[in-house]
Amino acid sequence: EECDKLTRIAIVNADRCKPKRCRQECKKSCPVVRMGKLCIEVTPNDKICTISEELCIGCGICV
Repeated sequence: EECDKLTRIAIVNADRCKPKRCRQECKKSCPVVRMGKLCIEVTPNDKICTISEELCIGCGICV
């Protein structure tokens, strides 16, 4: 049923994400990104990532 489905929210943990030392490991390991979809975007200047809640499958590999 529709009410039994869990809703997942994609959140970037500021304590774990270190933009100044970013090697984009989250983006490299994401299975959705590896399939060619733009699930994780990293801004070029400040290297802060955003995760698409529509595309994210909630696998937790990026954590």
